[in-house]
Amino acid sequence: MNNPRLLVFVLIPLVFLAIEACGKKAPPFSSKRSFSIGVSHLTGQWNQGEILLKGSISPSLMSGETANLVKGARVYYAQYSPEEAPCAECPVAFHEYEVFDQEVIVEGEFLCLMPENEQGKVYFFRVRLIGAEGAMGPPSNTIKIAVE
Repeated sequence: MNNPRLLVFVLIPLVFLAIEACGKKAPPFSSKRSFSIGVSHLTGQWNQGEILLKGSISPSLMSGETANLVKGARVYYAQYSPEEAPCAECPVAFHEYEVFDQEVIVEGEFLCLMPENEQGKVYFFRVRLIGAEGAMGPPSNTIKIAVE
């Protein structure tokens, strides 16, 4: 090729093709396995300085299966004064959580005590179960509890 213009017109498209061809083009994926076990029908009750959270495990599991599949739970919570508490339809910003081991799963049900609750506050809770390798299950319903 003695013509430099022809050489430029051939090399420039080849350079752009080479740039576009570099890198991995696979779709994104999550390294954690999916975990579909969660808490449903979450309820809560304040009694003598502690909040007792209860819920059903969904899908229901036999107690032996639970020990193998559910490794713990993450309980998200938010605390507000009664004047600042969000409305029932408003989203709640959960900035804090507590992590519990398997002891919160009792006979195929979710049972958890949340101590150190301040009187005169409104609390919101949501629960996600933890599976193998830290995989998170679906979130439970959100509940509101007024501590009086």
